Amino acid sequence: MKNIIKLKDFLKNNILTNLKINESQTKALYFVNTLNIEKNNYEKEVIVLEFKTLKTNKMELPFIPDDFYFKGDMIIFKVIKKDNTLFYSYNEDIEEIINIPFVVNDIAFSDEEFYFISEIQKFDSKTIIKCSKTGPFYENGKGIVGNSIVSLFKSSMDVKDISLITSLDMDIDQIDFDLKNNRIMFTAFDVKKLKAVKSNVYSYNILSQEIKLHTENNYRISYIKSMDKNKMIFTGVNLNERSRNDNQQLYLVDEAKGNVKRLGDYVDLSNENPSIVTDSIFSTSKPIKKYNNEFYYLRVNRDREMLYRINLNGEISEIYTGLKVINSYEVVDNGILLIGLNDLKLHELYFYSNGNLKQISNYNKWLEKYELSKPKKLNFDYKDVAFDGYVFKPISFDENKNYPAVLIIHGGPKMIYSDVYSHDVQLLCSKGYFVFYFNPMGSDGRGDEFANIRGSFGKKPFKQFMKFTDEVLKKYKSIDEKRLGVTGGSYGGYMTNYIIGHTKRFSAAVSERGISSMMTAFTSSDIGYKFIYEYMGNNDTPWNNMDAYIEESPITYADNVETPTLFIHGKDDYRCHYTESLNMYSALNYLGVDSKICLFDGEHHGLVVSGKPQSKERRYSEMIDWFDKYLKRG
Repeated sequence: MKNIIKLKDFLKNNILTNLKINESQTKALYFVNTLNIEKNNYEKEVIVLEFKTLKTNKMELPFIPDDFYFKGDMIIFKVIKKDNTLFYSYNEDIEEIINIPFVVNDIAFSDEEFYFISEIQKFDSKTIIKCSKTGPFYENGKGIVGNSIVSLFKSSMDVKDISLITSLDMDIDQIDFDLKNNRIMFTAFDVKKLKAVKSNVYSYNILSQEIKLHTENNYRISYIKSMDKNKMIFTGVNLNERSRNDNQQLYLVDEAKGNVKRLGDYVDLSNENPSIVTDSIFSTSKPIKKYNNEFYYLRVNRDREMLYRINLNGEISEIYTGLKVINSYEVVDNGILLIGLNDLKLHELYFYSNGNLKQISNYNKWLEKYELSKPKKLNFDYKDVAFDGYVFKPISFDENKNYPAVLIIHGGPKMIYSDVYSHDVQLLCSKGYFVFYFNPMGSDGRGDEFANIRGSFGKKPFKQFMKFTDEVLKKYKSIDEKRLGVTGGSYGGYMTNYIIGHTKRFSAAVSERGISSMMTAFTSSDIGYKFIYEYMGNNDTPWNNMDAYIEESPITYADNVETPTLFIHGKDDYRCHYTESLNMYSALNYLGVDSKICLFDGEHHGLVVSGKPQSKERRYSEMIDWFDKYLKRG
């Protein structure tokens, strides 16, 4: 008889990150991250894969690296200690080679010198008073970033001669070191009072020490990659033609010809990560690669992430690996090494070659001993639009019994649910709940038109959520419609707040890190001035269309709420500030609605995915206890 998922089983999860391969393709390195509840941290092991045999071994190191790099076949480990970054070479012995008095974001080594990017702060990081004249003042996951920029530096190997390459009116976002072709590509924002949506593409010629501008301040750019001595590719949206949230395309910069043009046909699918929602993985790898003068990248296609490649003539090939989620990959001569999710499995390492996918690792084999709820597709049409939904039955389901059910809403909103493993879902099913979710308009993987909910951030999706709930209840008669719960995080938290103010059909709600007021989110979120601005539509701000902001704000409808609601939020969440949950909680508390707020010190917007183990355990516990209290009583 198989085990049933319990709350603390999330601690058994092994998360694989940071896959990289050496120049001669003889070995790959990656991290295996495990959760330590006693130390309340993530412990990290470095694993080396011998490519010839596909055998793995743990590396024994006297430190825990923050990152690693290959210089040819030599491994260089990065260790951050307070405001210093140490680098160690690894052959047969470990040797400290560099100590830089900065926190290094990224680095590349040549024989006699190295190049790196680091943040420059214009105030003393140790002072208790932080002042700024630029915005955003803080950034989720980073803390205070006001009055700071990221710059490019050059240094001798003995670190006695560090020089600044870029000017102080550039704030670097993405970088690609191409030392073989004696240049460095990067994108940078113009330093202004408010960080712009647009950035520009630059190249730095190592020989002439000249910086060249390649774009004209009209692209929102995510990634950049050098292809040869004259050409580079970036992913972006041309804001002269389309909107910020539209699907990004590939653009070719030809330095010899001095032009920029779209590469290949327009593809109405997203290439920004992450997109598929689960609480059980995270990634530290960029989704783009270069191999044999071809550019590899990921796109979200309906219910999965697909790998594509494009050559410099714009010819696109789709690579169907069989994985639903690809978090990290490396292309080699005879195939592709991948980290990802398949079916209801957790993270594993795979090798794809000649149309076949082979699982290499068994880090999460423990899950095979557990009985899991398998998702059932529930597709439906509403107002001439087709929607994809999923329903999970309770473990040990008995058709003669009635069960409570929970609607879960994903964040973004430009993200998607698929049928991959989620501890939230499996835990609820093991506790006797139906779980159901779907991808409303605003979600990813279906093109720009489907993702466009500008001007109807809450109204249009609300009607679709109610239709989906109706469809689930119609098909699954074992669900007790008087014992329905609703929950979601980020945009899902916003929609949870919105739903409970517009219907009384849910008997309990758990709202996580959501927005309650579009007006305050515009100014308090690190991306509010560009994210909220875009989704409100019609170039509306709180000052030229206050009525629209009030109408789309869940707190406007707080006096309609009767649903007992739990609010969960990280105190260091600067994407959706914790005061958004505090305001909604305070309103419901004042109005006499049974409510509770849990504020997690030291946690940011990624609490559900990468939060500290004790925080994640308490979050799962609070959610289950809340739903049990209101959906299982009587």
